Amino acid sequence: METTPNLQVYDLGHLGLVASILDQIGLVQTVDRFVGPRPGEKVSTGMALKAAILNALGFVTSPLYLFGHFFQGKPTELLLGPGITPELLNDDRMGRMLDSLYAAGVTELFVEVAKSARRAFPFPVRALHVDSTSFHVHGVYGSGEEGQTDTGDEPLVIRLTHGYSRDHRPDLKQWVMNLICADTGGIPLLFAPGDGNQSDQEALVPLLARYRQSLELGEVVVLDGASYSQENLGALRGFSWVMRVPATLKEAKVLLREELPQEAWRPLLPGYRGLEVESEYGGVRQRWLLVESQERARMEEASLQQRIARAEGEARKVLGRLTARTFACEADARRALSEASGRLPLHRLVYLGVQEERQWERVGRPRKGERPLAVVYRLRARLEVDQEKLERARRGLGRFLLATNVLDREGLPPQEVLRRYKDQARTVERGFRFLKDPLFFAESTFLKRPERVMALGMVMALALLVYALGEWALRRRLWEAGSSLPDQKGRPTAKPTLRWVFQLFMWVRLVELGGRWFVLNLAPHHETAARLLGAGRYYLLE
Repeated sequence: METTPNLQVYDLGHLGLVASILDQIGLVQTVDRFVGPRPGEKVSTGMALKAAILNALGFVTSPLYLFGHFFQGKPTELLLGPGITPELLNDDRMGRMLDSLYAAGVTELFVEVAKSARRAFPFPVRALHVDSTSFHVHGVYGSGEEGQTDTGDEPLVIRLTHGYSRDHRPDLKQWVMNLICADTGGIPLLFAPGDGNQSDQEALVPLLARYRQSLELGEVVVLDGASYSQENLGALRGFSWVMRVPATLKEAKVLLREELPQEAWRPLLPGYRGLEVESEYGGVRQRWLLVESQERARMEEASLQQRIARAEGEARKVLGRLTARTFACEADARRALSEASGRLPLHRLVYLGVQEERQWERVGRPRKGERPLAVVYRLRARLEVDQEKLERARRGLGRFLLATNVLDREGLPPQEVLRRYKDQARTVERGFRFLKDPLFFAESTFLKRPERVMALGMVMALALLVYALGEWALRRRLWEAGSSLPDQKGRPTAKPTLRWVFQLFMWVRLVELGGRWFVLNLAPHHETAARLLGAGRYYLLE
């Protein structure tokens, strides 16, 4: 009887692309240089971290705490090295890896990996975008007072505690992720964990200053309005920055509501216009750019109509209470009407007169010649929209205020100030959306100790680094080669998302048959992506 040759089928998919990027940035070597090997260790910390990032970017809704299950049926020896089997990649190994990363200093280690990535993929950095977000945790933790800070660069342990929840889960404790990303592709250059109740105003600028030399700063630092304060402006001396000015500042309120001549406005980007004024807020000379957005104005007009409707309901209640009162004289009634009308945000009460009412000693028709006990007056008034108040409210629609300490308008023109600030949405904020995507499956964490939560945060940030770096590199190389990949409709595109490229590799399999290796379902566009990302080895193209 003829025997069937031994056949093994492995799920390779897009993991070869991820493994190739990790190899090119030297992740394993950088981490192992910091952490060092342990006696009898079969999988080094750097290799375990590579495996964790492969898991994180697997996009199969397999959470990071089910580490060992993910690699069942995967070609681990091809992806990680000879002798590394799924059995070695268990939850215990991941736990020890997280402990080692924490001991090495998660922020310092992340910065070193990011610097290595910049050497391997020399992407330009014109601006740095700084922001934070929160991740909630499940489980029972301490009171939040156990966190402590040493005299060095990094907190020993973050506080897992309640704070402002971006996840809209105020019932759960949380921790905060601080990221500094390049304007190129939103590639993160620095990760730092923070307490669950961290104040961005107090945390982000000191973080920039602390790692200033390590970051090799770009031309401009971009921060949100939470960091705009007199103390932070002083701490940012020596930096070039762009920030949003909080609308709560007295000077900002005046400018946002001021009636300005049409000829003062200048076109900026499509759909935006603006004008500049000089300021010395906080003792720092700066340019303030008042921006008006057409799209935002339309959205705020719709919101204003809703406010008018709500305000009308409240104003009718005020009018009802006034008309139900009695006054000793007409002057008192008019004074009360004027005061109430002044407090209404968008309406006014129009005086129509008073109605005299006499109060008698007895119920019924008064006797002839009987004098009333008192004469009182009731208001007659109507409610209408106050056009002057409404015009003032409309005057500020679509407006926001940006500031920069770059005084040279040629070096940083107004439209570039706006462009740099808008880039915040496609850089650091896009990275946060990526990490909170259900497919990434790391939005909430289930670890027992804050130290491991900090290290897991580093794994998440490194996964974002690899994803953003891979997408930027692939798009750039497609453009340089004049090549393309099919999009979701089968049309050629030179700007695919890396997630879509991963989707294209879904059915790629690695097969071992009779001692020989084959890659199945590899189409020409797969070969294009693999070669451009330097992953030919993993798909047997070399």
